[in-house]
Amino acid sequence: KKKMKNLFFGGSSEISIKLAKISHDIYNISRKRNKKFKKNFILKDYSETELSKKLKLLKKTKFDNIMIFNGIFGQSFLSNYSHKEFRKILNTNLETPLLISSLCISEKILNKNGCIYFVSSLASTKPEIGNAYYALSKNALNYASQILNMEQKKRCIRFNSILLGLIESKMSDKLINSIPLIKKKELKFTNLDKVKKRIKNLFEDNNINGKIIKI
Repeated sequence: KKKMKNLFFGGSSEISIKLAKISHDIYNISRKRNKKFKKNFILKDYSETELSKKLKLLKKTKFDNIMIFNGIFGQSFLSNYSHKEFRKILNTNLETPLLISSLCISEKILNKNGCIYFVSSLASTKPEIGNAYYALSKNALNYASQILNMEQKKRCIRFNSILLGLIESKMSDKLINSIPLIKKKELKFTNLDKVKKRIKNLFEDNNINGKIIKI
């Protein structure tokens, strides 16, 4: 099997760090350093200037898979709309992944038939009370991945969106406790090992494109 090179953006969450064990050849561009990754490139922020600087350092490196984890959650209700809070979540969950994708394409750091994966959420497919801004931003991200896949087909660059549900982790516990209206007894959790195995299989399959993949 060909040894793959993978790149994570925003790889500082509990889940992304554990996913780093998928391979010994994962690079990380994030605001935090973690020794689980082969190489870390630390950002001051996610501005275009800062991202461009880090990507230029990778000019001679070609990746098979790029996974963009950037995302924040916040309790929100459309009936009590806040432009400031919506813009904050939209910027992190949608605009930043789109900016990263555009820069990765222009810097040509993907191998032929390489893939950019957006980390989305099952929340984007099922309306719930209490997480409106998050769900809307992730739904838009799913749609964007399909458009980008069509736009980049001739360049042999693939895009897919991975929809994660609740994974057994400290982050999930914190998330659940932040939403008072959530029915905890009805929640279903996915084991992290199963998630790791599924994503590893996705990384090794270069035929999947334009899909919204539920895990």
